[in-house]
Amino acid sequence: MPEQMQRSPAQNPWEKKSMDDGGPKAPNVSKPDTSNLLKRLRSIDPDQSRKFRQRSGQ
Repeated sequence: MPEQMQRSPAQNPWEKKSMDDGGPKAPNVSKPDTSNLLKRLRSIDPDQSRKFRQRSGQ
C-alpha cells in the first residue's frame, strides 16, 4: 500500500484575499436622528411609544 501524501492546509481560508473585492458592501448612509424618536412616536401612536420604551429600556 503506498504512503499517503501529506499536504499542508490552506493558510487561513476565511481571511480576505487581495483580489476579492467583488462582494457586496454595506451602504454608506447616515443614521437617522433618534433624539426625538419617542416624541414622534407619541404623536403618531401613544401605545406604540410605550411598547418601544419598554423594549429599549428608555
